[in-house]
Amino acid sequence: MNKFSNIYKIVVLGIFISLLSYMIIIYINRHNIYEQKLLLKTNKIVELGNPVRGRILDRNGNVLVDNIAIKNIVFKYQKGIDIKNSAEKISKYIFDDNASDNDIIIYYNDYYDTDELLTDEERRLIDERKIQKEDVINEKILALKDTLSAEEKSLAKIYSTMSKGFPYESKIIVKEADNKLVDEIIREDIPGISVETGYKRYYPYGNVLKDVFGTVGKITFEEKDKYLDKGYNLDDEVGNSFLEAYYEDYLKGTKAKYLVNEDYSLTEISPMVKGNDLYLSIDINIQKELENIVESNIALAKLMPNTNYLNDTYLILTNPNTSEIIALIGKRYLKDGMFNDINVSTITSSYTVGSVVKGATISVGYKYGLINPDEYILDGCIKLAYQPAKCSFKSLGYINAITALKYSSNYYQFLIALHLTGNEYIPGMFLDVTEKEFDIYRKMLSSYGLGIKTGIDLPGEAQGQKGQKISGDLLLNLAIGQYDTYTPMQIMTYINTIAMAGNRKAPSLVSYIKNANDKIIWQNKYEVKEKVDIDNNDIELIKRGFKAVMESGGTGWGYMDSKFNGAGKTGTSESFLDSDNDGVIDTETITLTIGSYYPYDNPKYSFLILSPNISFAGASSDYIYYMPAKISREITAYLDTLA
Repeated sequence: MNKFSNIYKIVVLGIFISLLSYMIIIYINRHNIYEQKLLLKTNKIVELGNPVRGRILDRNGNVLVDNIAIKNIVFKYQKGIDIKNSAEKISKYIFDDNASDNDIIIYYNDYYDTDELLTDEERRLIDERKIQKEDVINEKILALKDTLSAEEKSLAKIYSTMSKGFPYESKIIVKEADNKLVDEIIREDIPGISVETGYKRYYPYGNVLKDVFGTVGKITFEEKDKYLDKGYNLDDEVGNSFLEAYYEDYLKGTKAKYLVNEDYSLTEISPMVKGNDLYLSIDINIQKELENIVESNIALAKLMPNTNYLNDTYLILTNPNTSEIIALIGKRYLKDGMFNDINVSTITSSYTVGSVVKGATISVGYKYGLINPDEYILDGCIKLAYQPAKCSFKSLGYINAITALKYSSNYYQFLIALHLTGNEYIPGMFLDVTEKEFDIYRKMLSSYGLGIKTGIDLPGEAQGQKGQKISGDLLLNLAIGQYDTYTPMQIMTYINTIAMAGNRKAPSLVSYIKNANDKIIWQNKYEVKEKVDIDNNDIELIKRGFKAVMESGGTGWGYMDSKFNGAGKTGTSESFLDSDNDGVIDTETITLTIGSYYPYDNPKYSFLILSPNISFAGASSDYIYYMPAKISREITAYLDTLA
């Protein structure tokens, strides 16, 4: 019995010691957390400051977007400070008469006896609660606004800034003050006025990709509710566009937490934490070199005949295995060898691109059993009732599914569209179509990434334009890329989908994100978004057709050295523009496109080059400057030097 009692006591003691140890561990490890929770329930806790935003770096760790320190003149209230006195003192050094109506109202109410503005009749109506005193006085103040001197308006703006908000907040009076002003303010030693360090964005590579990075600024009126719901203050700076906006939650950092004391002084609870760093798939050295290639080719093209309306050219370079963007280029020619960057137009502008999309449209024939890929047919023309004949760019002889892509036969695509309606071709026939046939084509095109948002990690992506009319002639146009419009990024996505055997992935710029401790907290998984709905064997036939395009006799022959063993598809399309900006479309132009990947067996690179308005109808000659071919040769030769 004694033996059993001793064992029982030992077990109980062991349990007690374990529980006590566990409680001690909890106390040590969780004390700060519980202490903060208690403070939150019993005290005023605030989050303040503008943490340093995360940087943006390229794939090799080169910093593309950084932060540099700036000096801000701020006011922070402390008990006993006379705000009027401090405002009047600092107004001797700062002049900004751009005061808002609200600034004037706050200033006038605090500096003047506004009751004197009221008439006896107005006082009576106010007493009878027929009118609001505040509304009447504010209206009278604004009527007197123009009687204030410029110095008074400047004081009003400063005083209003110092008066608004919570007492414990720092109010920025001057952002990015110069050294002279900082020295003067420090010497004056004005109560509540101090100099605080802030930060602004810095771009080590100048304007390269700056439009893609986006901007940082004040919260816009349209987005104020969204950010207020997230706990932001209205004077916080946020990402306003593109990468800065898309990854705001990662880049913003964490504000410091403070306990507000009775005298409005602050006791720090947790420190400020800088934002997370974005690591892009961009290679800044390749980006810069390819920009030079594009600019030099546009400048040369402008010396050639018929390039009157050529201004823009796009180049996108990716890793087809992941759809990661290595270089993203949009250039607009201004004059005298000057250019603007229009990189974001790769996702916001759309074009009629022609035959480059035939890898997607021929898929309709495969899916619905409308073609025998091994059967040879004689290339020709389609003549519908009351329509001009529609042909390939020249007579191509006998073609099958592969050579139809190699030589870019329009006739082959026309027959697929015609057979989709259940008809056999008869010269001069009426071709009745419905929205159903258009939907079949567009569904197939979208599975490749054409005519839909690609899912790239940038806001503001366009979807392209779908033609609204339904007719047999327009269905044939859709089948050869001459009806709907597509963005350069959509075409790049489509090319990568072909390269990856029908597996579509979203193009992307950010590869991974690191926190302030240099730990990866997010990584791109490059997931397949959709699988094209045709057999793998049919995809392989399309790939073989793309390979043939780049071989001897193909429309892409000469676009790169044959040693690269490339595959791709060219496109020549008719487009239309308003040449004199009078709101009337008056000029027919030619747009050239090449989408390619290489090596064929194990793709390493893929690229898209699109040059809108390279030539125009009614020119003095038929000359066309094939700039995409020249750019293609140069970039593949350059990339070969990096291997």
